Amino acid sequence: MSGTAGDRGPTGIAQAIELYGRPEERDAIIQVSQETLDYWRNLEDGRTAEVVMLVRRQNGRYLLHTKSFYPEGAYRLLTGGIHAGEDLVRAAMREGREETSLELRLERFVGIVRQSLTHDGEQFCFTSYLFELADQGGSLRAEDEGEGISGYREVSAASLPEVARQLECLDGDWADWGALRAVSHRLAAEALAGRTAG
Repeated sequence: MSGTAGDRGPTGIAQAIELYGRPEERDAIIQVSQETLDYWRNLEDGRTAEVVMLVRRQNGRYLLHTKSFYPEGAYRLLTGGIHAGEDLVRAAMREGREETSLELRLERFVGIVRQSLTHDGEQFCFTSYLFELADQGGSLRAEDEGEGISGYREVSAASLPEVARQLECLDGDWADWGALRAVSHRLAAEALAGRTAG
């Protein structure tokens, strides 16, 4: 099978579950163009996994961001690549700091999404690990200017399905990206809604 994660994924998954709870899990097959498949397979850092950060501000709302090169109005949850063999919890804390400069407390292991990007019989497997982090203070800004973050906004947990829908509605060169990004937003929305209901 082409594009499997092999030993390029994170370490410390069992420890993360022990410390922060058992996550919801999803598998998704996403049909993409050849160009999209090639892009993900040939990422410079060889990443096969990322952290998705549900940063809860002190007002209870969740942080979204956009980048200078995104389509106008496209916002999404914060994400960051996991280095091969990197500890999962450390990756979440590192990426949270790089993208917000906030003091963060990791509270919950929310979900795991295993995405299979497929085109004409070829595939690339990419895993997203979702964590909820609580804002403990600080000034919101990107610590790593190379991230290209150009703006933030805050939404309620109940608004995340609409964020997912907007991502799914992107067209042209951004359609595959939007479909991929929407999956983790839907899982985040379900997990947060389930916690509220419980």
